Amino acid sequence: MNPYKVIHSHQSNYPDPIVLTRGEIVHYGEEDTQFPNWIFCEAVQSKKRGWVPKQILSSPNEELLASVQEDYSAHELNVIPGMIVKKELELNEWSLVLTAEGEKGWVPNKVITPIET
Repeated sequence: MNPYKVIHSHQSNYPDPIVLTRGEIVHYGEEDTQFPNWIFCEAVQSKKRGWVPKQILSSPNEELLASVQEDYSAHELNVIPGMIVKKELELNEWSLVLTAEGEKGWVPNKVITPIET
């Protein structure tokens, strides 16, 4: 995991994020126009709603239901400039990062920059 420096603040708009487990069924909604390949879904069981990467969803059936292919949390981090994070994964212009305090969550790529080592 390479270190990144936060260069712009990011505040989560979803304080109660959707959390899904492999095999769970979701209602497959609209695709984000600002960040393609993010699908707005609603979990059938919990009724929680949020953005899910298209890459971890099966193709929706005729009733627009899809299966989740791997465990997933839409938890976004609140970050401020100067923070150092480590990137674990990058998908669709967002990165899953880990803070020095051990908190893991998503931030838009535009708010972080690699630290040259």
